Amino acid sequence: MASVTQFWGPEIKAKVLEFIYAPLNSPELLSTAMPLILGGVIMELYFGKHKKESLGWNTSVGNAVIWAATGVSLLMANNLSQLELYAVYALIATGGFVTFMDFFHIWPSTVAFIVSSSALVYTIAYTILLVIKTQSAINRQTLIAAGIFFVGVNVFFKFVQSLETNEDTGFSTQIS
Repeated sequence: MASVTQFWGPEIKAKVLEFIYAPLNSPELLSTAMPLILGGVIMELYFGKHKKESLGWNTSVGNAVIWAATGVSLLMANNLSQLELYAVYALIATGGFVTFMDFFHIWPSTVAFIVSSSALVYTIAYTILLVIKTQSAINRQTLIAAGIFFVGVNVFFKFVQSLETNEDTGFSTQIS
């Protein structure tokens, strides 16, 4: 039976904190991590503000391209180990596949809008970027920490979205 320390021991806690603070501790990451951070934050805040809106096909395609673009960026800019290379190829292939499926509306919109959601796309791309750029060992602790980071970031944004005022109240203005 799995114990809590397997999922939240000191090594995993340190790795989760590394995911959070990596751009601050390693300024060389900013040029590749900042577009993912800003894109993810803005999209999550947008959908928190405009609660009646949902992801559309065009945004789904754009989000899916993020995976492929991040993978290509990693492929071009790094000396990758074999395991890192596999992770980058998987990211590019996933981005290509999801982009294709979204672009041609092959799968139902409900599937496309979940798979291509900003919460999923930006968090996964950011996590893979950090694992590779910080040369973290790809092992069980890193994978568990990545999962905890993913869930934590998404829970945090759902909380922030719940605090946002709706588009019909507060600061919102309409231009006619």
